[in-house]
Amino acid sequence: MASGKERTYYKAVRRAINAVISETSLKDKLTVIVRGTARSMKAGASLVLLNADRTKLVHSASWGLPRYYLQKGMPNADKSISEVATGRTVIIEDIKRDSRVQYRQMAAQAGIVSIIGTPIILNGLPIGSIRVYTKQPCECSRQDISFVSTMANLAGIAFKSYLEGQSEERVSALRQTQPVAFAHPSEEDFARILDFYNMEWVYEPRSFPLKWDGDRITEMFTPDFYLPNLDLYVELTTLKQSLVTDKNRKLRRLRELYPEIKITLLYKNDYNHLLAKYGFGPLAQSRAHGIKQILYSTVDIKNRIQKMAKQISKDYADRRPILVGLQRGFICFMADLMRQITVPLDLDFIAISYYTGTNDSVVKITKDMDLNIAGRHVIMVEDIVDTGITLNYILNHLKARKPASLAVCVLLNRRIRRIVDLPLDYIGFEIPDEFVVGYGLDYREEYRNLPFIAIPDIKRPPVKKRAQLKD
Repeated sequence: MASGKERTYYKAVRRAINAVISETSLKDKLTVIVRGTARSMKAGASLVLLNADRTKLVHSASWGLPRYYLQKGMPNADKSISEVATGRTVIIEDIKRDSRVQYRQMAAQAGIVSIIGTPIILNGLPIGSIRVYTKQPCECSRQDISFVSTMANLAGIAFKSYLEGQSEERVSALRQTQPVAFAHPSEEDFARILDFYNMEWVYEPRSFPLKWDGDRITEMFTPDFYLPNLDLYVELTTLKQSLVTDKNRKLRRLRELYPEIKITLLYKNDYNHLLAKYGFGPLAQSRAHGIKQILYSTVDIKNRIQKMAKQISKDYADRRPILVGLQRGFICFMADLMRQITVPLDLDFIAISYYTGTNDSVVKITKDMDLNIAGRHVIMVEDIVDTGITLNYILNHLKARKPASLAVCVLLNRRIRRIVDLPLDYIGFEIPDEFVVGYGLDYREEYRNLPFIAIPDIKRPPVKKRAQLKD
């Protein structure tokens, strides 16, 4: 007859199998596996994954472990316990006596006495492990080890199913299978920029003790991000001086106590300068001078476009509009907008050129529409409206084709420059009298691929040479 422990293990394995074969997300599958492991063994448990260069282990799902222990730092794959390096289960019977435990002091503070580590294997290679942390000396039986190994194998099956038909490099993108609850929108913005340039990051991975009262820690500092490929911690801040002063104090203390740690304090407008310093992002190869100020972040743009698309979908619920874009700066805006619109639609483009004569510049259409818009509902999609001269020319051109209706959707409206007053039906942002780049807008063919809209740190070009003269 099966023992109580055996029945407990059997139920946990059965729940894990049901989760793995279900249609739930990978995060949910791994949560069931880790939670079942921890509860069955009356211990804490964590699933750790190798980062992209296979040097660090990142806590990606956990159960029954204090937050400060999860934020102790990322263990080295070749030094910590070594189950991932060897591909075999490793048992640490007493953390105080075993040099393979990298953060012994933090483990002891969490009440951890023993650790069991079992590798997760994908296509013959370890990608991480399931670790069990007990508060009693480990007297592990074969049954215990077999149970943890089974749960690790099920985690490997979950990963294999998730990556079916995809590149195994996506494993590194699973470093945070737990949902990230950013404390501030600027942190989410920074994470999106890092993702945009395929830079690996971990959110709040480590808390550094700064002050003690005897053995009790009285002050800690938790940097916002860690960039494994750069071995760099990043703390974001705002322009609020009181916050900056306090963070600078903590950073000075951290550098005194942990001189080996690389950390930087970063203002929002410094994001791309940091990326450029390490050879990432468009500014790394740019001939221009960089970014002076970010006007609208990727999150700002995304949220605004969702609202615009929702309104367009409502207004055209019983119609099939044609979206007409004016090449080339509209590309990012058009692509994101059309994916959010829920009604059927058609798409077409117009390309123009400017020719400078003896008196003034004139517009010439170099590529006209392919679709017949007579009797159709047309939405002209523009990245930025400035003077309105070019847009007025294009609208007159479209009106001559006798559409049933003609509306204008613009991401950026610089009203202060307006010469020809035009009705704009959908407006993303009202912008000041500043030259802007990013999100499709360029300066001398640079900056288009920035995922946000910003004021470049360049000498303001003469009006007639500006890329945004078109409107």
